[in-house]
Amino acid sequence: MMKNLLKTSVIVGFRSFVYPIYMLIGLAYGLMLLAFPEQYLPTMVPIFLLFEPGLVGFMFVGTEIFAEKKDGAISALAVTPIEWRSYILAKTIIMSVLSVIGAILIMAVGTRSLDGLPYVIAGVFLCSAVYTLLGIAISAKYRDLDDYFIPIMAVLVVSLLPFAHYHGYLTHPLWKVLYLVPSYPALYFFKAPFVEVSSDTLALSGVALLLWSAVAYYAAKIQFYKYAVEGLR
Repeated sequence: MMKNLLKTSVIVGFRSFVYPIYMLIGLAYGLMLLAFPEQYLPTMVPIFLLFEPGLVGFMFVGTEIFAEKKDGAISALAVTPIEWRSYILAKTIIMSVLSVIGAILIMAVGTRSLDGLPYVIAGVFLCSAVYTLLGIAISAKYRDLDDYFIPIMAVLVVSLLPFAHYHGYLTHPLWKVLYLVPSYPALYFFKAPFVEVSSDTLALSGVALLLWSAVAYYAAKIQFYKYAVEGLR
């Protein structure tokens, strides 16, 4: 079942040009980075990496779900013996793999180097999984992108705040709550190609993103079945 879902999602994603557009966004971010002097790359690359795997994926998975609601795909699947866990995981795997491809494009084009790429791939895959699952959980109760716009903006703002805290712009002790935002542990993976980050910090960041993935998956499973499958409003 998982194999069929993955295959179908890939075919539909490419036929609708959603996945090619997603990868083109990664290429565009890489080209945009060429406009920045090299000394700004340690600051700008992590921001662009967050936009590509996290926030773009958060928006795109919502768009996919809206389309599948409108064309009856979810209703059709509801009468089959499908495990919705497989559906959710298939979406997450595909978006995470696409995010890794986008991240490689950003690094290769924007920095003209693949130094530290394993850190980036690990961080991007985990970060994308979290935001894709959150996207499924939140978008399940909406009918179109217009309704989904406010959650997108809210997630965008909250996810960028850790960057301000990391660089010393938010100094009040209360801002330490930002360590709970999933983009914060991802930031350490994205900074690793440019600055020294201890293995302990990276390990803790990986554990934090895995915990976030578990929480987001649980939320996605409940919300998606409640709103998208049962059609409760």
